[in-house]
Amino acid sequence: MNAFEIAEMKTSEFVQWQSFLELKTGMWLPEARKSFLLASINRHMREMGIENYQNFYSLLNTERVSSLDWSKIVDSVTVHETGFYRDDMSLKLVSNYCRNKVQKGFREAPEDAQQMHLWSIGCSTGEETYSLAIEMDKLSFSLLGSLGKKFYYGVTGIDVSYPSLAVAREGIYENKKLNIITQTTKSHCFYALDNGFSQVKDVVRNGTCFIQGNVLELDKKKNHSFDVIYCQNLMIYFRQDKKEKILNSLIKKLKPGGLLVLGHGELGSFDEHDLVKVDNKNCLAFIKSECYLNDDEKKYKNQNNKRKSLSRMELS
Repeated sequence: MNAFEIAEMKTSEFVQWQSFLELKTGMWLPEARKSFLLASINRHMREMGIENYQNFYSLLNTERVSSLDWSKIVDSVTVHETGFYRDDMSLKLVSNYCRNKVQKGFREAPEDAQQMHLWSIGCSTGEETYSLAIEMDKLSFSLLGSLGKKFYYGVTGIDVSYPSLAVAREGIYENKKLNIITQTTKSHCFYALDNGFSQVKDVVRNGTCFIQGNVLELDKKKNHSFDVIYCQNLMIYFRQDKKEKILNSLIKKLKPGGLLVLGHGELGSFDEHDLVKVDNKNCLAFIKSECYLNDDEKKYKNQNNKRKSLSRMELS
């Protein structure tokens, strides 16, 4: 196989790789991503001098690679695509939700500064997290001008990939990635660097942080709750049982009355999860019930409902 040739992968081999990656990462690679998988695998095979897929699979399956090499391999086949303002309508929904909630907070407690905490799940190289932060910065500036009141925000990005997080924390991107952003916003939020790159300014970076974590292990993170959880273009890589697990974890981390934003077609099916669907044809979003019950409260409620049902049966 020459340096630019990508060998065909048998269907049985692709199924084998699908199962292996799901076992190791929880992510299910759909058939539509086969070409992406082949390109990533071939790049590593050339670097390591391996000639066929089965030999490479055996090497990984028997854990005969360093943790660093394994991390690079997983990173290359699981990092999802991202970009600034990838879903403008969802960002507008988040901005409007935050505006309404902050204004309500000012009305109810005029002397208090208002805060909003947002979570960007599967943040990859940070463009989504910074897009949210830019929108919050705009909102903060707008409310200070119209109401003369302080509004503070924090956007936390989380991703499994250490290399992606390193890029996110540095906040340096090629200028072509900023083409979708208005010139006014670029001037306010980015420094122009040499060689066709720009860096996110501290006015935005100071409102963000990035942490490493597996989306299937969110329950292990500190017991912190969020006003907005933004999780788009991630759950498409998981099968339904994993989606349910992720969704339940997100709900636990969402404040009562908080906003959960997902990507269209990511949920598969929707059961009652203490969520109310937002009436918006352009976005898939939910509001967590204000009267959300924790597990102990749900258990008590279910037991109480059973007692009531038994009482009704006895009276009938």
